Amino acid sequence: MSFTMASDSKPLALVVLIHTKSRENRDRVVALNSSNIPFFRNPSTQHSTRTIFTPATRPKAQLGMVPSGEASTLVGLVEIWSSPAAFSAVKQTPTYKSFHSSVAKERLYDPARDMEISEWIPAAGFVARKGEKESPKAGIVMLAKFVLKDNDLSANRDGLVGVLGKFCDWVEQNEPGTLTYHVLVSEKNPSEVLMFERYKDLAALGVHGKTAEFKAMFRGTGRFIQGKKTVLSEWEELDGSFVANTPGGAGIGGQAKL
Repeated sequence: MSFTMASDSKPLALVVLIHTKSRENRDRVVALNSSNIPFFRNPSTQHSTRTIFTPATRPKAQLGMVPSGEASTLVGLVEIWSSPAAFSAVKQTPTYKSFHSSVAKERLYDPARDMEISEWIPAAGFVARKGEKESPKAGIVMLAKFVLKDNDLSANRDGLVGVLGKFCDWVEQNEPGTLTYHVLVSEKNPSEVLMFERYKDLAALGVHGKTAEFKAMFRGTGRFIQGKKTVLSEWEELDGSFVANTPGGAGIGGQAKL
């Protein structure tokens, strides 16, 4: 198994972390994003997934991607586009430009300084289940980033994706409370592999981590990764998110036009 760079015919996934300076600014960014959901749900945008989330607030939640002091000011997104060209086209639209104009005018954050954007290529697993117009709303989003052993990055990446992908297939068939279980790889950071996971609720997450199949998968990853460098971060999915396999998901009434 091997993975090639994202091209205009391959999906593009973006993980975006926005470091605002206050809770009020974060809430305003969330509101602006939510107001544009009808636009992004238009199938012509070629945008199949846009989940918005903030750091988990429950005790003992793992917040490995959340800098100290930012639990109430950080907001994240996972976006999946049908191709890099689709994302490039949306960036030229009035809606996209208006959003960033509002961000600048209201000084909500500095895109050059306060935004982390990483590009990923889908490699295995499922975003929504086959036959679903749209995945149900999640209570929990998990991002898990693995760092490969550097003795042979290509072989270790293929091996890790193979182990994770096999487990993804089992999860899709046997864990209805696991709503998304998706493996992503990176051209720009070839030593990293990302898991994008969504769970119905805390109970579903608890069940997931206790199965014999999970434990076997976990053991199987050890030969490919630098275990101490794994980063786990738990998030709460916000209203207005949509997660699907096809552009626009299930759609909503009154969709804006491009």
